[in-house]
Amino acid sequence: MFNSLIAKEEDTVKMVDGSACEVIGTGTINVTCKDGTVCALEAVRYVPEARHDLISIGVFDEEGCQIQVLQDVITVSQ
Repeated sequence: MFNSLIAKEEDTVKMVDGSACEVIGTGTINVTCKDGTVCALEAVRYVPEARHDLISIGVFDEEGCQIQVLQDVITVSQ
């Protein structure tokens, strides 16, 4: 659930199948990590048509985070 949400006009997200889904807004959400730490993710896009919640590894990379994938577990750290 969003902590805050700002309506966004005329933005779309391209899905894996090539279709485009409308972005309704952007906001901040809290994510509880495996160790119990709560992290805030900002500039999260709200796309009601998306069937699943997705987190972009590319965005974490752009923000300077370190990403490690080992045996189906993804670890993101700063």
